[in-house]
Amino acid sequence: MVIFLAACMQDPAVTPILAASDEPVTEALPPDDAPATDAPDLLGVSGALARASLDLRGVRPSLADIAAVEADPAAYDALVAGYLQDERFGERVRDLFSEIYLTRQDYYYVSAAEFGLDDQAAFVAAVGEEPLRILSTIAEEDLPYSDIVTADWTMADPLLGAAFPVDYPEGGEGWQKVQYTDGRPHAGVLSANGMWWRYMSNASNLNRGRANAVSRILLCNDYLSRPIEFDRNVNLLDSDALDDALKNNAGCTACHSTLDPLASYFFGFYAFDYASKLDITYYHPEREQYWRDTNEVAPGYYGEPGYTLADLGEQIAADPRLPECVTEQVYQLLLQRDATLDDTAALTSHREALLDGGLTLRALFRSVMSSEAYREGRGADGTFQAKMLSVDQLGTALEDLTGFRFTYGGYDLLGSDTYGVRTLAGGVDGVYATRPATQPTATSVLVTARVAQAAAWHVTTTDRADRASARLFTGITFNETPDSAEGRAAMAAQLQQLHLRLFGAHIAADGPEVDANLALWEDLYSIEGDKQAAWAGVLSVLLRDPDFLFY
Repeated sequence: MVIFLAACMQDPAVTPILAASDEPVTEALPPDDAPATDAPDLLGVSGALARASLDLRGVRPSLADIAAVEADPAAYDALVAGYLQDERFGERVRDLFSEIYLTRQDYYYVSAAEFGLDDQAAFVAAVGEEPLRILSTIAEEDLPYSDIVTADWTMADPLLGAAFPVDYPEGGEGWQKVQYTDGRPHAGVLSANGMWWRYMSNASNLNRGRANAVSRILLCNDYLSRPIEFDRNVNLLDSDALDDALKNNAGCTACHSTLDPLASYFFGFYAFDYASKLDITYYHPEREQYWRDTNEVAPGYYGEPGYTLADLGEQIAADPRLPECVTEQVYQLLLQRDATLDDTAALTSHREALLDGGLTLRALFRSVMSSEAYREGRGADGTFQAKMLSVDQLGTALEDLTGFRFTYGGYDLLGSDTYGVRTLAGGVDGVYATRPATQPTATSVLVTARVAQAAAWHVTTTDRADRASARLFTGITFNETPDSAEGRAAMAAQLQQLHLRLFGAHIAADGPEVDANLALWEDLYSIEGDKQAAWAGVLSVLLRDPDFLFY
């Protein structure tokens, strides 16, 4: 194994692309030997299908789906409609919006052991999933998106059922809809511990960070991104002077006049001791009026008064910025770029599709994925823009193709930093890394190489052992060599199938791609004399090809 992996890494023809920039790829992809599309800057119908399948299911399209859309490009819409109903759609919604909610982190002030639980990593992961599960359930059940702030339920698994004050059924399994039983108002993610364990507060912040999180996530209004003209004469070390400035200084009130009333809704979650599981796990109705003793600002929503989180939920649900914001978020997540003024007409059209579709996220996703900008892979400047697989997509795509999941001791190494390499692979940890990598980095290339090598060895081993259930190597017996015409023909046909399955690319049996792959196979075979190891080496190279990592 070590020898053939080293041989692969030394071949300059298969070295992955390195880039220090975080700008989207707009050149050199697809490579010169990739199949021609409708035009040099267009994605092509099979490429659009691959993009839709990866975005909605996290996997490459099947050979049958590729054949269907190539025979009839109009089949794209029907196939996308099917992908939207796929059981993996909810997982993709969670993965996409995890970049916005930023609740998937590895640390909280209290540990699993304090709740009598053994698996710290699984507990932490469950806490971060709670708000994302609310969102994905709304998507999967075609509930109106406004339920994100009005639902009278949350989501919990057995771990959260044991730790949180919820009515999780005894002996229950998996994620289920439950209700909190500690007297808190029901308001979707606004009532979820998973949100407020991630976005905590202190005696000086007084829930302003929480208010900004709500504004940023649900209304696309990030107070921290606003330019501030601040009076430098204000003594920031004087609490009385600072408090006066927040109420009377024009540079402060421009934000705080709306931020502070929003923050006052969250005093029921205010904790005096974040290391106390009782203090941060339970809602405190008796603290709802604590604003009277602190900022002296009553709860309100842009001038409209309110009293409880349920009031806030209804106010946000009635705000036209809620559907506008989620439209912008889905558009940007699926196109993997920021929206510009030139996208205004498109965003308006997609928002109308969301409204006409009963505020269901499937209606919004369908609208965006039917657009020319998405189907043709156009960037903000109108040229083709490839998207790099996210860490989540890399894991699910490899698992679907090879049956391999990068785990150790039961932990998903691509989904954690405490027990894995999530941020090294270009992922988001919710605190320090808040935006995913959109270009390869030195560490992501290394992680991809190791995962590809392990996945390739796994699938060659299982496909060789069980020919009836083979995933990728269905055209060979692992006994062929290129020395005979029959053996070369079988190996060439297998390589053609691999290129189609992995890249959506049709290559000729006597084309340069097959010649290069067979030459690599022979070089690897000459080192160890192991046919399976040679195939594993070839596959590991294909799984690191830009045509696989970008789509």
